[in-house]
Amino acid sequence: MKKSAIIFLLIGMLFTIGCKKENSSQKQIKSTVQDNKNTKNTHGVPKITEESIIKFNEDTYDFKDIKRGQEVSHVFKFTNVGKRPLLISEVRPSCGCTTPKYTKEPVYPGKKGEITVTFDSSNFEGEVLKTIAVSGNFETKVIKFQAKVN
Repeated sequence: MKKSAIIFLLIGMLFTIGCKKENSSQKQIKSTVQDNKNTKNTHGVPKITEESIIKFNEDTYDFKDIKRGQEVSHVFKFTNVGKRPLLISEVRPSCGCTTPKYTKEPVYPGKKGEITVTFDSSNFEGEVLKTIAVSGNFETKVIKFQAKVN
């Protein structure tokens, strides 16, 4: 009985010591991240600044009437109206029915870029409204399109 109590105590002590070591290494990692405020985000895009501004010619498009199963595309054009090069890190559609292609190179101030979205209407009928989130070193913007699938 004494042996099992001693073994139980030793296991408890080892567990406690192991937990304390893990917490101290987590604190060290946390402080390292907090100290380094000029790093890039996880997508490798520079920190968002007021100097990086994307402006779309239009942020909504209507395909009007389309046939079920038809694939349609539209080009959303944008301009960098900021003071720094603009870089898109992600174009995320609201569902798998929409495929985006976009300018991957930096868009310099005053220059233009584009995002082409292709919509596959195979699984839809009636009114459809889809959104696409555009992220990068600027405030995230949402562009939209709609269609009436017959």
